[in-house]
Amino acid sequence: MQIGFGIDGGGTRSRLRVFDLADNRTLYTGEGGPTNPHSAGAEAAKQNIRQLLQAACDALATQLTGFACGCLGSAGLGRAREQADFHTWLTGLLDCPLHVCTDGEILLVGSLNSLSGYCLIAGTGSFALGRGENGQVVRAGGLGHMLGDEGSASWIGWQAMRRALASGEHRDMETSMLPDLLAHYQLKEKEDSIALFHQRFDKAQVAASAPIVLKAAQSSDPLARDMVDQAAQALFKLIHSVITQLPQDEARISLAGGLLERDNALRKSLFALLRTHLPRAQTATAAPEDSVKGACLLARAALEKK
Repeated sequence: MQIGFGIDGGGTRSRLRVFDLADNRTLYTGEGGPTNPHSAGAEAAKQNIRQLLQAACDALATQLTGFACGCLGSAGLGRAREQADFHTWLTGLLDCPLHVCTDGEILLVGSLNSLSGYCLIAGTGSFALGRGENGQVVRAGGLGHMLGDEGSASWIGWQAMRRALASGEHRDMETSMLPDLLAHYQLKEKEDSIALFHQRFDKAQVAASAPIVLKAAQSSDPLARDMVDQAAQALFKLIHSVITQLPQDEARISLAGGLLERDNALRKSLFALLRTHLPRAQTATAAPEDSVKGACLLARAALEKK
């Protein structure tokens, strides 16, 4: 029996699926530690991957060299240098065709059930990805909250406090969000935000304030509504960028991340832009199992490409 594996790796945990190449039947699933080399460290990430694979081998009574193909898709592996490092290491550990890529690529493939298409991810951060049938991958965004992440939850949260403070000085649109934002950060006075944002900036905490903006936008708060529209425009620019870089006959787009997987004001605003500027685009919303599914599809593709 020939078996392959797919790994969906992230900054806090990783998931593995081992499958039978003959009929795609799942033989084993497992979870392990983080595989993002930027958050866990490269050596710790590799150790977590090895433990994940070894646990599967122990359960299936096989060896690490028993895999016929595999794919590692992980956060932190978005650039060629990072991918090459992990590919070389995995090749030394295993003896099979391998594909190493970013977590966005496996999500794209799994959610569209296709080796080509586009995806737009907007959660704490944001980026877009395009993949061609020949395996060419292009991306836009994903530069982190200091250099980009436009339209993401962290971007919305940062903009919310900044613009709500300006609104209080009559330098921006009217809003009622400031009391809710101060309560979110457990601040008594608006001046307390200065030290918080300059000395103790917590990206996760800032991103967690985005629902305040989305809720206010639903209630027609002028500033919140404007912020949501600007976020949607920024996200549209990301997906339009990868479509321009890698044109395909069909624009099939997977939407993923906490901001786009739920019905809210931002998703509605983005869909309005897609209908206007990309009327032939087909969209799909990613599901939780799509990433590991995509990793398995790319593992099989690596074997077929051999």
